[in-house]
Amino acid sequence: MVKKCASHNIGFKRIAIDDGGLLLQLLFIIAVIAAGLFVKLNLLQWTIVAGLSTIFISIGIYRSAANQLIIYDRSISSGQAIRIRALSNLLMAFTSGISFFTYLIIFMPKINQLL
Repeated sequence: MVKKCASHNIGFKRIAIDDGGLLLQLLFIIAVIAAGLFVKLNLLQWTIVAGLSTIFISIGIYRSAANQLIIYDRSISSGQAIRIRALSNLLMAFTSGISFFTYLIIFMPKINQLL
């Protein structure tokens, strides 16, 4: 996939500009980091948050690159395009759910202590 993206001039800059969902993900990660600083997470919690955030952003970049590749690569049939979009969206939804659930597990005890 990397070679195909490179041959169609699909890089991180194009992905970041063309996909608003990636910007939304970055804003969500910034909010999570700000909340972590506010509630003073410990090292293990920061490690989990950093790992999940990295996976979350990586899957978002993969999804955006796949969607851009579908637009620019004419060798991809419509059936393949549907499967690629469905798989990348399913992977993104799964990763988002796991990340959100884990963030709740990490942050809820800290928030309860503040209340």
